[in-house]
Amino acid sequence: MTPTASTRTTPRRTQAERKQQTIAKLLDATIHCLIEHGYRDTSIGRICDHAGVSHGGLFRHFSSRTALIAAATEEIGQRHLNELRRVLDAAPEGQELIERLVDSFRDATRSPLTAAWREVLLAARTNEELRIAVKPALQHFESAIMEVAAGLPPTPEGPRALGTLLLSLLHMFDSESTSWTILQTEDVLQLRHDWAVKLLRDALGG
Repeated sequence: MTPTASTRTTPRRTQAERKQQTIAKLLDATIHCLIEHGYRDTSIGRICDHAGVSHGGLFRHFSSRTALIAAATEEIGQRHLNELRRVLDAAPEGQELIERLVDSFRDATRSPLTAAWREVLLAARTNEELRIAVKPALQHFESAIMEVAAGLPPTPEGPRALGTLLLSLLHMFDSESTSWTILQTEDVLQLRHDWAVKLLRDALGG
């Protein structure tokens, strides 16, 4: 007999699946609140309201607000790395790869995700607990960029120098993104882009 709509049953989620879904909701909500409200006003109450999770549900998975924000910082870094790998997989080699890589760096630093990341890092400057909590996320991101560099065409200086160049370009565009919505000097923006392309092209021997 063919099951009817009324007799079909949806497979029940396992406890591990429910846990992961709740954590994902909390991370998404934390990132949303950091973007919309900033670090200071990203409260447990706001996060729980946006995620649709109770306070008790949050604290079953994260020991504190700081621990949750550190996990969200790690998630932001991972999302950026996933997008960077997608760009590298999709782009052809040569000049177009370099152009797309530089464009992706600028786009990433101007994104709402990076605004949330920046909120956390700025707060960590004067908050030792937060600084200690988010350090692993930054270490993971830096190490992943070094791995990306190791997968690019070899350079005379080696992958460590290339990875440092990639990080430096990201830092440059991150600094630019803090002011570009206020002041957009078009020739400076274009020259900065062209300079970044030239640096990367020269490093890769293009």
